[in-house]
Amino acid sequence: MLAIAAALRLVLAANLGLGIDETYTVATSRHVALSYFDHPPLAWWLVGLVRRLAHSESPFWVRLPFVALFFATGWMLFALTRLLYDARSGFFAVLAVSVAPVIGVTTGTFVLPDGPLVLAMVSGAYCLARAILGQPGKAPLWWLAAGLCGGLALMSKYHGIFLFCGTGLFLLTSPAQRRWFAQPWPYLGFAIAAVLFLPVVIWNAEHNWVSFAFQSGRGGPARLRLTAPLTVIGGQALFLLPWIWFGLVATGFSALRKGPREPASWLLFCLAIGPIVTFTVVSLWSSTRVFPHWSMPGYLMLFPLLGAAVSKRWDNVASHMRLWAKGSVALTTFALLFVSVAAHVGWPPADIEALKRFRDPLVETATADNIRDELGKRGYLGKPGLFVTGLKWFNAAQLDYALAGALPVTCVCDDPRGYGVLQPADKFVGQDAIIVMPMVDERNIQDVLGSQFETIEPLGTVDMLRAGKPSVAMKLFLGHKLRPGWRPPWLISRQRS
Repeated sequence: MLAIAAALRLVLAANLGLGIDETYTVATSRHVALSYFDHPPLAWWLVGLVRRLAHSESPFWVRLPFVALFFATGWMLFALTRLLYDARSGFFAVLAVSVAPVIGVTTGTFVLPDGPLVLAMVSGAYCLARAILGQPGKAPLWWLAAGLCGGLALMSKYHGIFLFCGTGLFLLTSPAQRRWFAQPWPYLGFAIAAVLFLPVVIWNAEHNWVSFAFQSGRGGPARLRLTAPLTVIGGQALFLLPWIWFGLVATGFSALRKGPREPASWLLFCLAIGPIVTFTVVSLWSSTRVFPHWSMPGYLMLFPLLGAAVSKRWDNVASHMRLWAKGSVALTTFALLFVSVAAHVGWPPADIEALKRFRDPLVETATADNIRDELGKRGYLGKPGLFVTGLKWFNAAQLDYALAGALPVTCVCDDPRGYGVLQPADKFVGQDAIIVMPMVDERNIQDVLGSQFETIEPLGTVDMLRAGKPSVAMKLFLGHKLRPGWRPPWLISRQRS
């Protein structure tokens, strides 16, 4: 099952262009660093390793390690469920996670920090189960292994902290397990994780703690939004498939009712509850969008419970369960193959006026190759004293990926993300810039960047392409001599403080 699922994800990986988050990760990974603005470095390091080994940044090659990581995640989930329950429960747990779109498809295929994160967290849960519920004589080594996994989780995404929080919650609420607080092994495991996490701490210390500040500020200023948690929960259910989400929630509540008297289910519940509750509750007062997938590492820990519940009931109420299982597999398989084919068909797929009014569903995979070719025709590629800027961090990433070093790229904008650190605009003071602006952005370029350049002249328009068809129209400008003094908003606020 794992091999078939991986093969389907490889088909998708080979056919679908990179999304904007993937393009951003690949482009910024060219700058080798101890950590990065958005997340800890493990996903960036993986992409850099593949680039060096394969001499390619094609979607297939950069996604290959993430498909492999999820294959390993599936096996570790099976091993965890088999350890706590039995092998058949493990099979159903892996089947469910493989067809859950946000985990089995996006996390399991795309260039995202979630790929190494989920493997580290499931592996950490396995090591904890061995340490706490296994043979006492081997517990010390399993505690150290759990610390190693926790460190790798933290090096993948800050969500890794929930592995430690869940462990602490389990030990505190389980009277029989509190004895571990008097043992050195949990603390040594934590020390291993802290040592692994040091590169992220060092990088942040050298950059005004910007990554910590950015992620902690994602909630935005407080503003009561009573319906927001319902929207987030609805998104979680949709991303997981509603019937899988319902099964996860139901088995989670069952584990809560049983409490610490059933250590296996209680351990899984404690590891799961942190991300689910935190990001759902934060949406209640956050003025910015809380994405449903932020809580997915928590839901991942509930899949062993779901697998055990399905296994227990399979023989008695098999008819509708088999229908749901077959339907889920068929739906996910069809979606993977459909998107793989649709990636080669531009939008609209047919000359139908009604379709032209809708946005291309795969517009995020459009490439800036046509912009690179146009700049080449005009003799700009490789020209000394010239750089390229987008007006959004993701536009800069699309340009950076397509240009592949032919011109330096930054983002002279309010939200440059990693470009404000890796390629700050003040490096280019006095130089000219190719400015790329989407046609849908109706702002006047003089209002946006007029104060940053001595003069700005239009260079016409060019399309970003998808499947050989125009997808996003872009306006080009030539800005003469970038003026000094521009700083990313986050840097200005840190300097003032």
